[in-house]
Amino acid sequence: MTLVLYPTDSYLREFTAQVAAADSERHAVSLDCTAFYPGGGGQPHDSGWLLAGDATLPVVKVKREGEHVWHWLAPDMALPAVGTQVVGRLDWQRRYALMRTHTAMHILCGVVWRDYGAQVTGGAMEPLEGRMDFEFATLRAELVGEIEAKCNAEIAAAHDVRVQILPRAE
Repeated sequence: MTLVLYPTDSYLREFTAQVAAADSERHAVSLDCTAFYPGGGGQPHDSGWLLAGDATLPVVKVKREGEHVWHWLAPDMALPAVGTQVVGRLDWQRRYALMRTHTAMHILCGVVWRDYGAQVTGGAMEPLEGRMDFEFATLRAELVGEIEAKCNAEIAAAHDVRVQILPRAE
């Protein structure tokens, strides 16, 4: 089982972990804990590096599977053995850009729901760019400008961003 660190400290850039499992066929390792976000809900996975002794192993894909978060390593690198202590280092530039994009998309969703009652029907994001689909019958150019102005007003208000982790049932 992988203990996930990102929900309680999204600014964590580096962490120490132990290799809990290795899959040579997929060239991936599962760690006992991780700060790498595995992707989900339209948000891409983190990337970065695992430092194992003198080796710097690029993490090219991260995915949750059951109780494990798997870290795919560059194919030309040797997998660290189960039990090896590693240091995980996030690609902070990418992570921070994804955080900014994710927050902006929540602002957009909040404004559109609050002021127009339109729900999100889909979306996708990459660092510093994203797309949101809403259930508007028609979307006029004036409305897009109005929504943009309202989002900018919310950003200018500099509200605190708070995270609350709820049980799935809630």
